[in-house]
Amino acid sequence: MKKLRALLLAIGLVGVVGASATLNTFSETFKLSGRVVGASGKNVIYVALWQADGFLVRPAQTRRIAAGEEPLFHFDVPAGRWAISAFEDRNGNGTLDMGAFGPEEPNGFWRPFDAPRKPEFGDVDSLVNRDIPNANVTLK
Repeated sequence: MKKLRALLLAIGLVGVVGASATLNTFSETFKLSGRVVGASGKNVIYVALWQADGFLVRPAQTRRIAAGEEPLFHFDVPAGRWAISAFEDRNGNGTLDMGAFGPEEPNGFWRPFDAPRKPEFGDVDSLVNRDIPNANVTLK
């Protein structure tokens, strides 16, 4: 009886370790890259990567593109739903300035958004499950 219990316990532990190893093989990352279109080239551009949790409050990652640099960006991300935003910082304060009617500096999302309200994550996210070389953001 003790041998049977020990055997069953060993099989259970091997199953747990095997399942854990299998789960870890699926943590593949994908390259999400693109270009910011419509910037003047005279100011810094900020690009942000967003998840649903913390959308428009706390970006998952950011990139700063200096004035005059090629407006290219890339992020390495696990599979999932992601959004990208960008803005041209015309006054150099590092923040997208907001006015009574919305943003006052050129800005945009990878998945275009034109409604007269603040976007929700579901309005601008996209599924990433492969490398995406053309996640371009057009500033307006």
